Amino acid sequence: MAKAVRGRPPKTAKRKAPVPAKRKAAAVTSAAKFKALVDNLTSTELDELIKASTARKNEEIAGARASFLDEVKTKAASLGMSLADLVGLGSGKAAKSQTPRTTTTPKYRDPETGATWSGRGYPAKWITDYEAKGRKREEFAI
Repeated sequence: MAKAVRGRPPKTAKRKAPVPAKRKAAAVTSAAKFKALVDNLTSTELDELIKASTARKNEEIAGARASFLDEVKTKAASLGMSLADLVGLGSGKAAKSQTPRTTTTPKYRDPETGATWSGRGYPAKWITDYEAKGRKREEFAI
């Protein structure tokens, strides 16, 4: 048995109530009825059923999206934010942290392969190989 912590009574695990047998039976019978109904349809009727169910599904999704968007808009408006602020297009930190990268011009070129190196970061393998053979970096300057 768990002992009490700081004067609180020990927690006991709550058991979930069993699902009533009537509800289980109702689910099974409705599924069986639906399956029996679908089994008796022709291929053209099945195609119509698929079209109708797809249209209904798309309507449900569109309604759910619209209600979610309305909910987000009202919550953002109550906090004084716009949707652009939420996705990082506004004047928030997300927009400031994205600075455009600039490319550097190469300063060195390998005469054999034409590979280049900007002179920043770790030296390219080809230039370290040449330097190991005793050649100088200035020979490869562009």
